[in-house]
Amino acid sequence: MEEIAGSDAIRREVLEDARKKAAKLLAEADEAAAMAIAEAEARARSSVGEIARTGEARAERFRAETLARLPLELRRIRTVFVDARLREAMGWFLDGLAEDRVAALAEAMLARGESFFSGQTVVVARRGISEAAARACAARALGSAAATKFAVDESLPARGLTAAVEDGRVGIRATMDLVGDELLDRDRGELARALCPEAMEGQA
Repeated sequence: MEEIAGSDAIRREVLEDARKKAAKLLAEADEAAAMAIAEAEARARSSVGEIARTGEARAERFRAETLARLPLELRRIRTVFVDARLREAMGWFLDGLAEDRVAALAEAMLARGESFFSGQTVVVARRGISEAAARACAARALGSAAATKFAVDESLPARGLTAAVEDGRVGIRATMDLVGDELLDRDRGELARALCPEAMEGQA
């Protein structure tokens, strides 16, 4: 999968697309974090007032413990927010890929399974790719198959192709969500810093 999902060209495009959305997304992250912290502080003050009636020392200890948890809560909020925005940005990018890019990526993934389909009748399902493009991909990637049948499958999780022997025993999926997962697994830190640099300050 390295030469497929990890190509420098796609990584650069994802980074550029992420940078374009960074300012707006970071503002949303800061707003969400500020609201959550304000709510936490309000709850702490309310609880302190209640506990104060039972003892000043206990109230102060509770206040200190609550406030000590706020940095961790802020980090959690930022992490969840940035991960969600990163996945959204990746989805937007992959949804915007031209058909020829989608077909090329799907073809490269299918080619990895050619040996499993040698001499078999293979059913190729497609989503978001024309039949002509799917046939061309299959001809190049699955050339050793005995025969190939084609179908449309809108239930696939993303644009791309699947190939399976006719009896269903062996199959491979070559869809764009897998490309996105590979990019996120490999370059999550770099992408996150490009998308929300200030939100990632101090993150490991």
